[in-house]
Amino acid sequence: MGWASMAQRMLGVAVKTFSEGADAVYWLTDGREPGTALPKAVFDTAHISVDPETGAPVSSTNPVLGVCLADLPSEPTTAVRVRARGQLYRIHDVQPDGIAGVTIILKKA
Repeated sequence: MGWASMAQRMLGVAVKTFSEGADAVYWLTDGREPGTALPKAVFDTAHISVDPETGAPVSSTNPVLGVCLADLPSEPTTAVRVRARGQLYRIHDVQPDGIAGVTIILKKA
């Protein structure tokens, strides 16, 4: 089994373990309700990253959505809206992991 296969398998396990569930996150292509449920999405209300130069944690209050690209009904663009835990968000940034997943930085719409 190659690195990419192992990484994709591990991503699948993590998403299954930490996902919001069947009716918690919706993908609104072109911002239209009701959207498509994303049962395998991991939503977090805050995002923490590490400064590559200092190694210090840098905190942001922007919520994030972690998903496998194959689970999205459309390409993540600024036209897409996400409804998570009853709140509507717009896509601010998309950060692919280089394998099969993506972290989507959200802002309140």
